[in-house]
Amino acid sequence: MSSFSSRSALVLPLCAALAAQAQSAAPGGSGPHSAHDHAHEPVLLENLVVTATPIARSQADLVNSTSVLAGTALDDARQPTLGETLAGLPGVSSTYFGPGASRPILRGLGANRVRVLANSTDTLDASNISPDHAVSVEPFLVRRIEVVRGPASLLYGSTALGGVVNVIDHRIETELPARQISGVLEGSVTDNGQGYATGGAVDVALFANRDNNSGLVLHLDGFRREADDVRVPGASGQEDAPRRRLLNSHVASRGGSVGLSYVSEVVDVGVNFNGFDTSYGIPPDHDEFVDIDLRQRRIDTAAVYKRSFGVFEEARLKLGVADYKHTEFEDGEAETEFKNRGFDARVELINGEIAGWTGAVGTQFGTSKTEASGDETFLPTHRTDQGALFVFQERTVGANTWQLGGRIEHQRVRAEEFETTDDNAGPAADGVFPARNRDRTTFGASLGLVHRLSENYRLFGSLSYTERAPNGQELFSYGPHHGTKAYEIGNPDLDKERSHGLEIGVRRTTGFVTGSLAGFVNFFDGFISEREEVDGAGNVILVDDDNVPDPDGEYRRVRFDQRDAVFYGFEAEAVWHLHADRSHTLDLTTAVDYVRGIDTNGDDLPRIPALKTRVALDWRGGPWRAGTDLVLVARQHNSTPEEGDTGGFGLLGVSLGYCLETRHATYDFFVRGSNLTNEEARLHSSFLKDIAPLPGRAFTAGVRMSF
Repeated sequence: MSSFSSRSALVLPLCAALAAQAQSAAPGGSGPHSAHDHAHEPVLLENLVVTATPIARSQADLVNSTSVLAGTALDDARQPTLGETLAGLPGVSSTYFGPGASRPILRGLGANRVRVLANSTDTLDASNISPDHAVSVEPFLVRRIEVVRGPASLLYGSTALGGVVNVIDHRIETELPARQISGVLEGSVTDNGQGYATGGAVDVALFANRDNNSGLVLHLDGFRREADDVRVPGASGQEDAPRRRLLNSHVASRGGSVGLSYVSEVVDVGVNFNGFDTSYGIPPDHDEFVDIDLRQRRIDTAAVYKRSFGVFEEARLKLGVADYKHTEFEDGEAETEFKNRGFDARVELINGEIAGWTGAVGTQFGTSKTEASGDETFLPTHRTDQGALFVFQERTVGANTWQLGGRIEHQRVRAEEFETTDDNAGPAADGVFPARNRDRTTFGASLGLVHRLSENYRLFGSLSYTERAPNGQELFSYGPHHGTKAYEIGNPDLDKERSHGLEIGVRRTTGFVTGSLAGFVNFFDGFISEREEVDGAGNVILVDDDNVPDPDGEYRRVRFDQRDAVFYGFEAEAVWHLHADRSHTLDLTTAVDYVRGIDTNGDDLPRIPALKTRVALDWRGGPWRAGTDLVLVARQHNSTPEEGDTGGFGLLGVSLGYCLETRHATYDFFVRGSNLTNEEARLHSSFLKDIAPLPGRAFTAGVRMSF
């Protein structure tokens, strides 16, 4: 066990001790996640969102399409990976690379076009390089996840062209807790993979002055999760694998944090040290077993000044500094190592009304140094420096709320000398690339309108223009990439990727039915993607580790190039409030989303998610709650010849919960069942769709104590 895991193992006993102290010292009343709170959680369009604009706004008043997971909705959706936790939301799919690694895909876009944030700063990991790299965020202790679909580049950079996923965990507090000691402890077990998860978080108010709402807040949290190989319906597609078992799909994760925050009516400031370790297997398609051991250490700092100065009403600072490393083992031997060290900083100044406009101006800057070493190194060591200025303003005139903004960003990528396994590569035809630099300045702008048709209805629409500079992988890669089975060849002459976006829709905010309907289209000028090389007969060229053509080669030869492309689709979601009184509520949720991606030749782009429909029924009565949901994914026939079509499937789930309130704590007992019909489900957006179907039938039971 690493030194960090030894320290994090002490967090849970400490949490339990503090819980016992809270039970003996706290006054009567329900905990922070009581049954009363659950019974009065806001419906879909009343959730406040902090990710889409500098000022928190209701979902009904935003130009962007958004989703929020919090409370019991998040508890019921929670999975070991971020991508699978969000996969049921409209417009969201995942890169599913087995139970250990999965990143969100928004409206068909992923990797370097979807930005994953931890409390509004970059995760600073390597998950955007390859789908077999896990996101360094553990959903177990998350309190809230906000998803902004469509261009959000004005606030978070050109890598948010497809959208933003912001994971919020409150490790740095901005409010004084209502009680001196509060927190949550949770434990659960699942039968599929014989897995378990346990953890907790505690906030302690130190030197609290209730008269002026000031004091210090100590935050502690920790978790541990483990599971063996999962069961899958039918055959896994692996050689010599036992039926109904996905080989090498085990996962073991642990982590924790300690932080201290000062909160007051004038200023909030805090710092948090956190660590995340995970070790997981990559389901193999041949005899080699690959395991990844990931480690990240991170320090986050945040500050808010809440007094007016000049034209500004508030100032915010967020800074994340991280040291990330993962090692890939093949049959127990260390083969390749990835490192990423860097920081991400944001400063926002919230302005009061200026000529009728309110909003924010800000700057974002950061750097990351990515290193890869080992037998299958396909990337040179390179450093990426970014700096940006942005402005976002809104104005309400009568029934219209206008939102506009702009962002200018400069990126420099500096790659060190790089030696490949291909002796015929490189300017000197000796397999050695010299050090290279690439500088790009990009610009983005958007104009949006929310029109209040009536008390119940809103029309919304937006126009956007976004530029994205190619990253180090797209520019300088050259070598075998085991995760995607591709021999990647970058293109240092890539130009900026440009996108023109349009979205229009309608929302119903109150009444028997609430929900939204939106259609979107994004036109890309110079869309950057990997293209498989083919021979004269149209067959994909296979090569070995040295880029030598071989009919039995393990890797497809691919090159990064640019072609125009278009993505279009729609999303619809409605909540039918079938019954609501003081003792019972019954809601029916229906949702459907569709996206299509094609290039200038009219050919389909690879790994585009299929049409998805979700129907869910949720009932609450007193301390009880129950729900069922059915996710239907259509057959994907809009596919490339190389990947082939993917069959449709349906996933049926149920949940049951009981909330027991005592004088000092609230106990939330829950049972969940997933894929009850044991359906064989393969995601078209996954590189492993032919090898790794989604897990089969599973039951999870647990208890959550809040105090």
